[in-house]
Amino acid sequence: MQIRRFSRFCSFPLSTMQVLHVVCLLVALGLSAAILPKSVDYSGHKVVSVLPKSEKGLRTLENFERQGTIKYWIHPAGLNRPASFQISASDFELVSNVLADQALSPIVLIDNIQELIEKQNKEILERQLENANSKAFDFENFHTYSELLAFMQETAANNPLVSYSVIGQSYEGRDIGQATVRTGSAGVKQIIFLECGIHAREWITESTCIWIFDQLANGYGVDAEITALVDKFDWIIVPTSNPDGYEYSWASDRLWRKNRALTDNALCPGVDLNRNYDANFGGDGSSPLPCSETYHGVSAFSESEAAAIRDSLAANRGFVKAFVSIHSYGGIWMSPYGYIRELPLEYDEMYRVMAIGAEAITATYGTPFEYANEAAILYLTSGTTRDYAYVGGDNIIYAYTIETRGKAYGFVPPPSEILETAIETWNGIKAMANNLL
Repeated sequence: MQIRRFSRFCSFPLSTMQVLHVVCLLVALGLSAAILPKSVDYSGHKVVSVLPKSEKGLRTLENFERQGTIKYWIHPAGLNRPASFQISASDFELVSNVLADQALSPIVLIDNIQELIEKQNKEILERQLENANSKAFDFENFHTYSELLAFMQETAANNPLVSYSVIGQSYEGRDIGQATVRTGSAGVKQIIFLECGIHAREWITESTCIWIFDQLANGYGVDAEITALVDKFDWIIVPTSNPDGYEYSWASDRLWRKNRALTDNALCPGVDLNRNYDANFGGDGSSPLPCSETYHGVSAFSESEAAAIRDSLAANRGFVKAFVSIHSYGGIWMSPYGYIRELPLEYDEMYRVMAIGAEAITATYGTPFEYANEAAILYLTSGTTRDYAYVGGDNIIYAYTIETRGKAYGFVPPPSEILETAIETWNGIKAMANNLL
């Protein structure tokens, strides 16, 4: 007898005895891979890139997206700007023919998303088994939300520079955990605020931010640059601001994006938290339709997860020098605005610093990194964390979004991608921090 899937992490064929052996081992070890629900199968789903060259081509893509035939991984930013989308095998031929008729030759970037998911799951399990006898946190593997919280709490209990706090609860009642790294008393130094994991499927952002947190917490007094940065700034890190969506992406749907709040449409739960902030809420680049990936919710801050970040910023008003929302993927560093093409008054200074940060990322491993205001370089977005940090009363000039590397794997990178992603992103943030006025 062959069993095709017994967990999120073993989608390769296993005999009954092998299944029992590994399950017993996982239970004995208390590993996160002991979560065993059946998940959405993306067999045959592809990721396709196109280059829209006409308004008609853009409208065609928009119609396919509205119908649910495609799901954007990278939205079209305008004419002659590449877009990529996910499509099922059954729809691929029809859509390809329609696009080809409009001189939109689709290029397949990922031929089978499920194969990437299974590769990721397999490597996660292998690393868990390799490190089963180690008590050390494995920064080169992906972790569930409970594991991330436990690591922050343990570090806070054993490191006098670190404090842990709960800044709110998610829709399903999970704590939204925040770690602070500081020397001295609160309310003295300026703050650099890192917000991560707002989109559930972007696992590499949690891994990057928990690695940065560890560098700050345990690099003080060891690394001269980190010591200087912790002496100069307090650091706030929220490794995932969407815990329900993140857990759901582990348990049920690896490509889930939104939170898990109920909506007016029982078939379409979830709000895009990065459209729920009071920064041109409901405007271009967000949707009033619950089934949309960019559904903005019923009102600004209708979602407790967004309200938690808002309240944390408010609690530190006047002290937050820089706010960075870390996403994947694309290799882009972006400033306000997302919702209009007009440039902010302080754009020259925003540009100066993000250029330094992006170039530091590229200098690390040669990863190409673009930088500009979001409306110019990506696409229009309304209700984002970054724009709220700038226009929502805090007037944080150094408010940025970083889309990390990852074009080859999209939202499903293997664990082997974590360390280089974290290192180069941290180098960019350090360069930013060292050049704030």
